[in-house]
Amino acid sequence: MKMSLIIAVYRRSDSLRLVMDSVCAQSYKDFEVIIAEDGKDSSILKVVEAFSCEHSIPITHLTQEDKGFRKNRIFNKAIEAASGEMLIFIDGDCFLHRHFISEYAKRSRDNLCLFGRRVMLDHVLTSKLLNGIKQVENLNAVSVFFSKSKKKEDAIYLPIRVTRRNRGIKGCSFCVPKKTMLRINGFDEDFEEPFIGEDTDIERRLVLAGAALQCTKFNTIQYHLYHDSGDRTESFYKNLFLYSEKVKQESFWCANGIIKITDPSIMNDNMI
Repeated sequence: MKMSLIIAVYRRSDSLRLVMDSVCAQSYKDFEVIIAEDGKDSSILKVVEAFSCEHSIPITHLTQEDKGFRKNRIFNKAIEAASGEMLIFIDGDCFLHRHFISEYAKRSRDNLCLFGRRVMLDHVLTSKLLNGIKQVENLNAVSVFFSKSKKKEDAIYLPIRVTRRNRGIKGCSFCVPKKTMLRINGFDEDFEEPFIGEDTDIERRLVLAGAALQCTKFNTIQYHLYHDSGDRTESFYKNLFLYSEKVKQESFWCANGIIKITDPSIMNDNMI
């Protein structure tokens, strides 16, 4: 089964290098990479070009002008460009356990959205990784345990264990069939602030569309590199208000998604 790994990127080429190192080390091989860059940063381009020259993994680099937070817009472009049956969405500051894609691939089913969790690395471990003092492939649950990282339990790899949790999608790690994302018209581009729009709203609409959800905690291991995100309180409340208005519509379809049509009932099968 071919997977499309879609990586949301905004600057931070140093983080992307580590992410790409972890991508190259994946045990699962039938996948493509789509860099979904919310901007046009020359340093990001250099990382992508270096990766393309050194590895045979198919890679597509999508960009757009930096006009504020438009992650959902570039994600929709990535969905259109993806050739995989399954789409995996991650962030460009989260690198992967070597079986990350494999675990998503073996659990993937029609109309099922899988979602994982991430370890929140502390600044010391992050600094060592970014400066090459510690290698990505040498990071494990033991080294995380003896650090000041948060969510340490999410570094434990238990491939057989299955959790019963069926709510709580994180935008940094989820996997869903492409045709399911097309059915709900992708991400809602009305959300132009961080939070809610790339995960909570997606979860709400997937459930309304009849999709099943399943957590992959302890299976799809991911490590978030430490950085200061600043105060995003205002952004959160802006999106929370918008989200509350969306909930009232009781629809899995978003008008400002991949296709700009208010009423999905007028579509035909050839429009997507």
